[in-house]
Amino acid sequence: MAGDLDLLIGTWTVRVKGWVWEYDFRRDGGVTWRDLGSMESGVGNWAASSKLVNMWWKGSTTRESWQRPLTSDNDHTWYESSYYRGKYRIEKTGFTPPSPTPPSGPTDATLIDVAWDASRTSLRFALNRMRLLQRQIKYFEDSGGSEDAFNELRRNYRRDIAVISRKLLVPLNAMDPAFRSALASAINLVEQNLALPKSLNAARAGGKCVDPRPAFAWTTPRRKPPDTDLCTSWFTSNADLQRDVVTHEYFHTVGLGDISVNNTTDALGNANTMAQVVAFLHDRARQKNSDGNEQMIPALPTP
Repeated sequence: MAGDLDLLIGTWTVRVKGWVWEYDFRRDGGVTWRDLGSMESGVGNWAASSKLVNMWWKGSTTRESWQRPLTSDNDHTWYESSYYRGKYRIEKTGFTPPSPTPPSGPTDATLIDVAWDASRTSLRFALNRMRLLQRQIKYFEDSGGSEDAFNELRRNYRRDIAVISRKLLVPLNAMDPAFRSALASAINLVEQNLALPKSLNAARAGGKCVDPRPAFAWTTPRRKPPDTDLCTSWFTSNADLQRDVVTHEYFHTVGLGDISVNNTTDALGNANTMAQVVAFLHDRARQKNSDGNEQMIPALPTP
């Protein structure tokens, strides 16, 4: 509590019954008082214990105590004299409370940890949805095309089927061989992404981010373990985009590129397409990419 004794030093306004006095404390243990309504004044001493600041005055039997820790305006006090016994009010003169320290933003390491965890969570969720869809397709096939199996497929997997169809450029028919083949390939790619270790570097403007081409991150394709460098623009992006960039970059490690998409083979070979498949499967109400582009028209089913 030594810091509260720093607060003690200086001038205080003291109100006892109808009197208003001014006390001036010095670091050497001396204290003076003066009556603001008259010219009366005096001198005394103060001393601090672990719980109190005690005062006594020259030529007087009056004793005073202030409870510690001190605050700039309080009545945690005691006055003992022949004319008054009790609590009274004290206030530090001209005291301005220190401005609160603004909370610091998250560190680079924290942002990376959050994005990594979110990326892995979205991948696991998307993988689970695709595996369940794959099983339901097989169940429908094995049932000989039962109406119950078909209704469950439509009721529970409408969005998943639409995402796979729209993003991987296959028919909107889960029983179509092209759909089933693309689904199996997507499952395999997500499994590979999930198996990779965490290796994300806060490069900002250094490392591979010195490349003048604008990018959120850079990763050497097919290099294992990954060597992803996160650039300055990544750190100022929204959380969903940070998550999806991590997912995207790890698809580069799997072997996917940044290519134009004209058919299913291209889609399965494009890191951005696969990252968005994961995002749209995980974010059940999402209707556009996390960077705000590619609005889904018509809208995807929800949830």
